[in-house]
Amino acid sequence: MAIPLTARRFWVAAGSLLGSSIACAEPTLNGPASEPTPELVVAVDLDPDPDVVEIDLHAEPGRVEFRPGVATEVLGYRDGGSPDALPSVPGPLIRAKVGDRLIVHFHNHTDRPTTIHWHGLRLPAAMDGNPATGAVPPGGEFDYEFVLLDAGTFWYHPHVEADEQVELGLHGALLVEDPSDPPSSADRLFVLDDVDLDDAGQIDLVASVEDRLHGREGDLLLVNGRAPATQVVPAGARERWRFINAANGRHFRLSLGGRPFAVIAWDGGRIATPYIVDELLIAPGERYELVIEFAGQPGEHWAVETLTVERGDGWLDVGPRALIDVWLGDPDGQPLGSPAGAFAREFSSLAIGPNTPERQFVLAETLDPQVGPLFTINDQRWPFNTPIEADLGAVEIWAVENTSEDWHPFHIHGLFFEVLDIDGVAPPARGRKDTVAIPGQSIARLALTYQEPGMWMFHCTIFEHAEGGMMGDLMVD
Repeated sequence: MAIPLTARRFWVAAGSLLGSSIACAEPTLNGPASEPTPELVVAVDLDPDPDVVEIDLHAEPGRVEFRPGVATEVLGYRDGGSPDALPSVPGPLIRAKVGDRLIVHFHNHTDRPTTIHWHGLRLPAAMDGNPATGAVPPGGEFDYEFVLLDAGTFWYHPHVEADEQVELGLHGALLVEDPSDPPSSADRLFVLDDVDLDDAGQIDLVASVEDRLHGREGDLLLVNGRAPATQVVPAGARERWRFINAANGRHFRLSLGGRPFAVIAWDGGRIATPYIVDELLIAPGERYELVIEFAGQPGEHWAVETLTVERGDGWLDVGPRALIDVWLGDPDGQPLGSPAGAFAREFSSLAIGPNTPERQFVLAETLDPQVGPLFTINDQRWPFNTPIEADLGAVEIWAVENTSEDWHPFHIHGLFFEVLDIDGVAPPARGRKDTVAIPGQSIARLALTYQEPGMWMFHCTIFEHAEGGMMGDLMVD
């Protein structure tokens, strides 16, 4: 299903091998010379129970090579279940299945208070890792424990000084699989990011006015923590690729050299009807899953790129920039993998009518000559805001208006919502999201229900904007 041109502004411009049965194809004689895109290392499960995943996770200083031969000091997550593990960026991949109980023994070995926010998960408020539940002090520990209610591609990161701590490397992927999913010959996960390195190869944390206005953007683009590299795929293969945008501010506008691909899942898992596009915008915090058919002959190659994103106010996320150099290897004789249509799922929309309560939210930004950029929601700056209150089980519509020129990706903790429309344009399919990119001077209408009691947060996922005030609190009881 193609997306109407009228909707392209929002929806079109909008890994590692995960234990699949296919082996990596070998390059042909004239194949790639660059290093392969690294695989994410799966965290060791310490519990033999097949329905429990128990992880020992440490946040601590470390060194990684974003550029070959240059050691960059970072804060990273280390898998305590692996004796030889070092802090890595991204952190260990936590892998589980829907319905599992996840137990994460977290140890803070940094000199900063921190938390782990499980971005996109429905879980008890005490496990959400937002500042309302308290931070883990330096040298402190905390056990996160909850049941994984939803299958999908998620990620984890701090929610204290997130603009700096995530930039320094504290983030990782969480894959919750559904055993009933259609089979894929390969299931690859790619974490997209960028980093701003100084002349000595160290992360530059000095935030310029542009950084604060638009979110930090680095000159070095990263895929699974390394500079763009090579992915060899068997010629004729059909594979499932998952993408997470873990960047502070950069929007990735994916292109496969103009080749079409199918979108099968959003933040909240598989969507009702997969659809075909030739480019896809992924805002900070968003996740998308694709089915890609690699038609061609062994030896052919092309780049997965991010194209230019015009974010308003004269700001560009400049492209094209290479992310993955795809090479077609020899066919391997393995099953082709399920077509995109096989991933369609039944989807029940919330019952919305003319009497459904609607809340209004206004996202705004100003530039104070003395303080610099200021960001607000309904004229209030976090943490000086008044929490809004909602009734457990209520169904509502949130109308979120972005009055600025810049894009503001908007995230709500602890629940999924259904995007009804952006400026009257409906999305290309029905599905659940927890983060939506709202262009400048636009209004997004979101349908949701409050399923868990407690204090939650909502905010722009450009961390400099959130920490600069564009964040709010939601009390559900």
